[in-house]
Amino acid sequence: MDYKKHIEQYLEESGGIITASYCRSKKIPTVYLSRLVREGVLQRVAEGLYVSEAGIYDDYYYFQYRFKKAVFSYETALHLLGVTDKIPQDMDVTVYRGYKFNKSPFGVNIHYVNKEIYELGVVETRTMFNNPVQVYSYERTLCDCIAHEDAMDREVYIKLVRSYAHYAKRDIHALYEIATSMGIAAKVKARMELVYE
Repeated sequence: MDYKKHIEQYLEESGGIITASYCRSKKIPTVYLSRLVREGVLQRVAEGLYVSEAGIYDDYYYFQYRFKKAVFSYETALHLLGVTDKIPQDMDVTVYRGYKFNKSPFGVNIHYVNKEIYELGVVETRTMFNNPVQVYSYERTLCDCIAHEDAMDREVYIKLVRSYAHYAKRDIHALYEIATSMGIAAKVKARMELVYE
């Protein structure tokens, strides 16, 4: 098997991104990645993550590759879900209490939640560069925003709650399941009744 050719073919298919774990899964020795870095074909952007010259720098994918337990939330989740076209200035991510970042990432708002609700509403979506990332669903994001209404920008909050009524993929059942698990079912019901009146 011509490992170098296999890597180059995969780079064309993946938009110029390859990981060491992908190579290991295909029985390609990772030394070939190091050789391609020395040759200038690849650039190492994080441990185990490489991008070619033709590759596109995808902040969201790279961030989540480095911090696998971080789930995009709040305005960042809404942007990635395509609900809003406003690009957030900072990334919002949620992790469970007790999770430690070795070094606090710059330009990232970190939200901590109990482990019991950490995985509620996690869905996979694709970035604008077609890379997979984990985000909270619109329903989970809506519950988070209602739970922390006082900390939200008022205009963003009102727009978020009102726009849910027009969201094509809305799932009222999932919304109330998540709200119940978070202990805010009555508050969510009250907000939704205002919207649907």
